[in-house]
Amino acid sequence: MSETKRVKDILLEFLMQQDKPLMPKEIAKLTGLNYNTVRARLHDLRKEGKVERVEGGWIAKK
Repeated sequence: MSETKRVKDILLEFLMQQDKPLMPKEIAKLTGLNYNTVRARLHDLRKEGKVERVEGGWIAKK
């Protein structure tokens, strides 16, 4: 499995467990992932329709 795929899976699973939107810096801190990687993979996931940017941060689409 590619590194990008693994990071996207980690981010998506993490966001599905949250009850509020989170900013990329918060996500990076809580997951231990690099901030720039988090930002890039969030945008990838948005293009795939799996997450969305809302007021207050990012959420997983249900």
